[in-house]
Amino acid sequence: MTEEVRSLIFTQEVEKALSAFAQPVIFSDDDLASGEFTKALQGITAVITGWRCPTFPQLLAPQGDIEFVSHAAGSVKFLEVEKALVGGHIRVSHSAPEIALAVAEFTLTQILAHLRLHRQQDDGLHGTMDWAEMRKAYLGHLLAAQNVGLVGLGYVGRLVLERLRPFGCTVSVYDPFISAQEAERLGVTLLELDELFANCSVVSLHAANLPATEGMIKREHLSAMADGGLLVNTARAGLLEPGALVEELQRGRIFAAIDTFDVEPLPASDPLRQMSNVYLSPHCAGHTRESYVRQGLAAIEDVRRFFAGEPLKQEIRREKAAALA
Repeated sequence: MTEEVRSLIFTQEVEKALSAFAQPVIFSDDDLASGEFTKALQGITAVITGWRCPTFPQLLAPQGDIEFVSHAAGSVKFLEVEKALVGGHIRVSHSAPEIALAVAEFTLTQILAHLRLHRQQDDGLHGTMDWAEMRKAYLGHLLAAQNVGLVGLGYVGRLVLERLRPFGCTVSVYDPFISAQEAERLGVTLLELDELFANCSVVSLHAANLPATEGMIKREHLSAMADGGLLVNTARAGLLEPGALVEELQRGRIFAAIDTFDVEPLPASDPLRQMSNVYLSPHCAGHTRESYVRQGLAAIEDVRRFFAGEPLKQEIRREKAAALA
């Protein structure tokens, strides 16, 4: 991984954990950019990767020596490991569960801040709005009284569900991979997408961005949301039909909390920046100081387990490779 990424994830605590059982080979940014690092990977069995890591599919078993990739981040798609993983030549783990925790907390924060009109109240007290007038105008909603819809019940979706439970709200889910029996066990109601958007005052997206899910949220889904409804997207912008969300938001009827965008960084001229019914964040839902450290520790722990012949904690199974985000 680059020096910048390594400085975030490989704190002294993480380095100490790694040095307890290994002597790592660390590459400079120049080595990574030039491709020179591949020469030093000859004979290396395991690698730890991170954001903005270059690809090295030619070094993976069976043609190469690398048998294990421990990714200290979430998506491994860009690493081009899928073919070797499906073929059973390598094993892969990732730190997506650590990132998911931060995303889940961020999602809940956005939902609560929206329902209780936190931004409006804060702006009012920092401005000149009358105290009594503000108390009347900015009367929020109780999360316990809402029907919250989750699109996708993977790592993040399940953590969001766990954090919603104490509030006592109704939770509906769209996920074609969840059975009726599983839904009953989790205490959620399975709905089709059109039903979910029509019946939920808050909808949060947590599906993986795959060819099958590209543009799955259509204009008709957004237009079916009740006035004042909130769409939270901490997943990927590609889940929405191009242009559909901007068009619906421009009507001023619903709200959105958006963390991921088609173009990043979000251009200054993007219409989303001009809308008061949109809460924007710079693709940071999964980033916290503690999460970085947890990502590093999780990646290192699976390397230790790999060499010790122990079960991996965060392994991506071969049968799940086709659904990798």
